[in-house]
Amino acid sequence: MRTDRLVLRFVADEDIAPLTAYRNDPQVAALQDWDLPYSEEKARSLVAKHEGLTDLVAGRGHQIAIVRDGQLVGDVYVGIDEHGGVADIGFSLIPAAQGQGIAHEATTALIDHVIERHGVHRITAELSTQNLASARLLERLGLTFESLTRQSFWWRGVWDDNLYYSMTADERRAWRDRPTGPPADVRLVPITDDNRWAYSRLRVHRSQERFVASVQDSYADAFFHGDRHGLPLIPQLRGIEADGEPVGFVMYSEATPYLWRFLIDRRHQGRGIGRRALSQWIDGMRTNGHTEIETSWVEGKGSPAPFYRALGFEPTGEFDEGETLALLRLGPTPR
Repeated sequence: MRTDRLVLRFVADEDIAPLTAYRNDPQVAALQDWDLPYSEEKARSLVAKHEGLTDLVAGRGHQIAIVRDGQLVGDVYVGIDEHGGVADIGFSLIPAAQGQGIAHEATTALIDHVIERHGVHRITAELSTQNLASARLLERLGLTFESLTRQSFWWRGVWDDNLYYSMTADERRAWRDRPTGPPADVRLVPITDDNRWAYSRLRVHRSQERFVASVQDSYADAFFHGDRHGLPLIPQLRGIEADGEPVGFVMYSEATPYLWRFLIDRRHQGRGIGRRALSQWIDGMRTNGHTEIETSWVEGKGSPAPFYRALGFEPTGEFDEGETLALLRLGPTPR
């Protein structure tokens, strides 16, 4: 199988040495489930199991080599259950090939292959709670978090927590066919009794949940709003609409200018909607006479900090319950 940049094929004899090398690389093996050290004999045995195969087969696992410019840069595991309905996936890449979208490109091709050619109706993946990079890749592929089982996976002599992600074939098709380009129209609309449930169903990726509360939690916080700097927080709730569809949520206080909550649904991230929506909101706050706006964020990999900084928010050096406080100073409305 070929993609734009890659050749995907079953592992072969020429892969034994590089496969053995990267499976023993601490950067690659850190959160994988093979035992260490990984011997050349294990690699040779793995290759032998694929001799004569021309396509995936129900009832067994397959190791698919990822080849770029003639070099083995990693592999994707695809295991199909005996009934041919469920496929389990996994992936690994050499360090030099990471961060370039290669695993996404290879796994996308194989997922679509097992669904459209083999009739698989469900895709699953398991991983450690520490494996944030793989969780984010699964989310970009369209899989969603299904469960967390604590101390359930025996791994190199210890019991580890286990994350479980999945999607159905129909969910994969819907994810593949979702709009990905910039919408023609982005609007902020009031949250009302008529639309509140539509907005409450918006979700970020599971890996992003530690950075932003859900819409439903924000509804509750709006009811128990408290104060800020000695002044009451008067919550204002707005939905973000893109081409007439609910795609995001903003909660803020205007009396005490504070951007309280902001999120874009997982299906609509990467379309430029967030920047357009918040730019509209900031312009409105400026028009209403405000000279600065405060917000806060949680630090860490995947944090929204770069997004807010690009909008002009700068950390104040202060923290509130572990969150970085930041300020956006508003100049006059541009002519």
